[in-house]
Amino acid sequence: MSDDVGGLPVRHPRKRAGDARVADFTLLVRVPGQPAGVRVFTDEEAEEAATYAAAHGGVVVPLPLSPPTGYATGADGTLIPAAH
Repeated sequence: MSDDVGGLPVRHPRKRAGDARVADFTLLVRVPGQPAGVRVFTDEEAEEAATYAAAHGGVVVPLPLSPPTGYATGADGTLIPAAH
């Protein structure tokens, strides 16, 4: 949901039924060409994620994402340059 305030969109987070933490999000919906259209979902919200993706021309991507090319995940979960 967003309101138009002087040309800038103001986003209001939606209400979730439970106490979801970042670690609970397992699905990401990417909408090509619309960075503000990205949404995250839990396993329990998989059907909602699929519906959102279909309605907005997006794609559901499982989380966590793989490290970008040239990087690896460190022991603490941070990105580090990959060894050559």
